[in-house]
Amino acid sequence: MTTAAIESLPVELLQPIFASSGYNLALIQASGILGARLSSEYVYQNTCDYYLTGRCDDYAVRSAAQTAIFASRWMTWSFFKSWIVRTYACNGCLCGLTPEEGCFDAQWPPNFEDATSMVFSRSHLPRLAFVRCRLPRKLLSGPWTQDKVQYLRFLLWNTSMTVNWHDAEASQIAIRGRRQAFFENNLDAVELFNHNRRLGRPPTLETVRFAVAEAGCDRSIVYDTLRAAYRWSSRGEAWDCSLLHQWCDERVLANDVKGRWLWGILQALRHSETGIYDPGMDSDVLFGKIIEEVANAHSNEHGNNMVIRELPWNKVRYGFTRVFITHHHIFVRNEWFSTCKKSRIKVYRWT
Repeated sequence: MTTAAIESLPVELLQPIFASSGYNLALIQASGILGARLSSEYVYQNTCDYYLTGRCDDYAVRSAAQTAIFASRWMTWSFFKSWIVRTYACNGCLCGLTPEEGCFDAQWPPNFEDATSMVFSRSHLPRLAFVRCRLPRKLLSGPWTQDKVQYLRFLLWNTSMTVNWHDAEASQIAIRGRRQAFFENNLDAVELFNHNRRLGRPPTLETVRFAVAEAGCDRSIVYDTLRAAYRWSSRGEAWDCSLLHQWCDERVLANDVKGRWLWGILQALRHSETGIYDPGMDSDVLFGKIIEEVANAHSNEHGNNMVIRELPWNKVRYGFTRVFITHHHIFVRNEWFSTCKKSRIKVYRWT
């Protein structure tokens, strides 16, 4: 096969040509030889700089390139973390700004292990929030290693990436990945699917039935799935699933402690009088109040080993806005409180 003239050029010339093309990924995708010769950390870093920091002005081109970048083999969790540190360390925040430029409450160093601990707001967004592309398939399926969960959580928290639901294969991969997270009893992975609508539909009682009857009935996972199903249901919805209740009845007859625990929770949810609670109460708080007595009644039987986490996804925060005016800039700063009775401005973090 005849080699094209450009493929014979030294790497020292290929790199500036690639940069002059606007880091056109079609150039390396069209030729395996060019792709191999431009495979270096230097090229990868510069390509990310161009497409992930807003230097490319064409939205369609930028989004397609971002999708291709995250789907690439070289875009590993380790490489992505190193790129983030190299890119934002000088300013000391993922927003990419210095305090003089408008950054406040700097989020640094990044919490790569649990991205949800980093607090952002509409007036203080991470620079990566503008990344709007497709989540890579490699992060939608198991096995659910710690690195994979951390990587996916970081992208969901800091970017606008989502599954390509118009792609039948990608959709099936996400659906199978969700099931596998249950089979692996991986609470961290299950939480991501339960509470992020970008990863699929909200859980239902059928999802709970699957968790208890087919995936081992891990109480922490069942609790989280029930809580998510309650959040996304209407307050007046009848909590009735014949197959789930059948499983509970069989387990209760067998004197199984998990069966009694789940039966009690379902009964509490079905017969709860939500009218006695504050109508503005958060769904997670209301869920906890309804089942608190049942959960405590069975805690001793299970050794109290159930994990219940405070979830940051889809939270409502109350606060007020301060405006700072200088002769150079106007800064808008939101002051947040977990509870603020006087100010009723609601801000949702949609996921």
